[in-house]
Amino acid sequence: MQKKTWCLALVIGVMAAVSLLSAVFAATPVPAEPPYTGVIRNLTNHDISFYSENSQGTVVVPAKNWREYVVWHENFDLIGYVKGDPYYCKKVQVQPGQYSFNCKSYDFLTIIGEEVPTAVEGLG
Repeated sequence: MQKKTWCLALVIGVMAAVSLLSAVFAATPVPAEPPYTGVIRNLTNHDISFYSENSQGTVVVPAKNWREYVVWHENFDLIGYVKGDPYYCKKVQVQPGQYSFNCKSYDFLTIIGEEVPTAVEGLG
């Protein structure tokens, strides 16, 4: 009789532990999973090429334009090339959903070059 009591107590204890752990893991926020999508804005006068992580191809960001860029790692080196030579390098850290661009939410935003304010006639 005592063995049955111990077995029953053990089974109930294991069930309680599993229930408690599943509740703890359910309350823990789950980080976003790859792939991560971001934006590369090119404000320079050069077309800049980047190696694509997901297709082994090349993504070209035209001068004065932008492109969506997909990565699979939370931290990565973004290296841009102009005519085959390294032109731009930046360490990027993904922050899921933290960047807004063109009414969409992105995981990272990289701006290459400086945004020059346009002159307004009649002022100054």
